[in-house]
Amino acid sequence: MKKIILSVAAAAMALTTTASALEDIKVNGQAKLWYETNDKAANDLFDQGASSGEVVFKLGMTGKQGNVGFGTTVYQTSTMGLENNLVSGTRTNTANGDMYVGEAYITVPAGAKTLVKFGKQELDTPLAFSERWNATPNTFNAAVAINNSIDNLTLIGAYVGQDSNSVDWKSDGTPSSSLFDGALAAAALYKNDMFGANAWYYQLRSTAKAVWVDATVNAGPAKITGYYASMMPEAAVAPEDTDAYAVKVAGKVSAVSLMAAYSSVSDDNGLPVANTATGFKKTKLPTAGVYTDGVYVAQNGSDAFKVKAAGKIGSTGLALQYIDNSNDMAGKAALDTQEIDLIITQKVGDVNLKAILMNRDFDDAATDTASGANHVRIIASVNF
Repeated sequence: MKKIILSVAAAAMALTTTASALEDIKVNGQAKLWYETNDKAANDLFDQGASSGEVVFKLGMTGKQGNVGFGTTVYQTSTMGLENNLVSGTRTNTANGDMYVGEAYITVPAGAKTLVKFGKQELDTPLAFSERWNATPNTFNAAVAINNSIDNLTLIGAYVGQDSNSVDWKSDGTPSSSLFDGALAAAALYKNDMFGANAWYYQLRSTAKAVWVDATVNAGPAKITGYYASMMPEAAVAPEDTDAYAVKVAGKVSAVSLMAAYSSVSDDNGLPVANTATGFKKTKLPTAGVYTDGVYVAQNGSDAFKVKAAGKIGSTGLALQYIDNSNDMAGKAALDTQEIDLIITQKVGDVNLKAILMNRDFDDAATDTASGANHVRIIASVNF
């Protein structure tokens, strides 16, 4: 018994010694319930066969040792038996019951005002990014160098490996295929009190070259942002280049935030202007809605507009938005759609609640019969 006690004491001392070499250790986590139902075709809202859901537990830790920082994030996915009661399918990027590492990276200084982040990580770039709409986000194997040597200017260079823990999703939530096989990217991001501009260049491996530029000007009470993007695919992927243009005007009247946006994608047989890592599911074009996203507004030949108002009544957050997408290219009548979303947020004790009430209509009668529907999405989370 004494030997066991001594062994435990020695292990505790070793752990204490190791931990003392680390600094700024921070632990964070989240427990989240993700649920959605719809009344497509013969479905009824809240019926098991029309619903999907997932429970996700997330645990993250960051810290550093000297100048070297690190971060990890672990996810545990589970339906918690919901498929036997409330839902017929799951909504996560992995199989039910999987535990996996979403992030595992280090940060290392590389010269004056330059930091390199290496390993599994979330990314937020215009044409390859982590999507957070689903129960769990997709992450990337990547090396990203960030330099801030010049005032108001950030320079970025990145090698992005294939996304490491996700599948791709069609508009109906079923898996799709992806052209994404990694990328090289470079960016210059400039911002001062009156003006900001971001320019990105991509070499998408085996797929395309791409350019994304956006610029924002403060014009009195409003902010005006213009967007331009070009997808230049390899001949074996698509025969023509794609150009996209968009504009967004945002401001605040009293306590209400208002936004209006318009986008247009060229009538070419090219690639969508959307997330290349997830089969073009989501897009950074400002006209995207909840479901009227990259599968619609970012497609070749699409013209879309969006209006949104958001504010609070007491402690309850409310946002109402309308999206209209039209497409006049042959064979794309099913992309003519309208979406109305009411987004409600509320905190009850330590629980964050979010409900999204969606209505979708399609101009094409057959598409509207099959996919026109009301949707209800509910997300409840506790952060710690």
